[in-house]
Amino acid sequence: MSKFSVKKPYTILIAVLAVLILGVVSITKMQLDLLPEVNLPYLLVLTTYPGASPEKVESVVTEPLEGSLGTITGVKNVTSFSYENYSMVQLEFEDDTCLLLCILP
Repeated sequence: MSKFSVKKPYTILIAVLAVLILGVVSITKMQLDLLPEVNLPYLLVLTTYPGASPEKVESVVTEPLEGSLGTITGVKNVTSFSYENYSMVQLEFEDDTCLLLCILP
């Protein structure tokens, strides 16, 4: 094969250019079916309460959050976890719910 490439360098050059052109054309025509746009209907709220026991975090932070966040339109399911120093509330929304998120400092 090396003798052929030395004897016919223009043939090899044309073959490499053809492969490159076909690769560029293939990439530009490729559809993104393997990477669909997915909107996950979940919202996770994490709060911290340093030095508090799980019971205190649940009564002071988690339960009020569940009560207020559960009234949002389109909420399908509310799941919460209380741990030492922090709590986590997960909201699952209906599939057709549009969310506008505001992140507060």
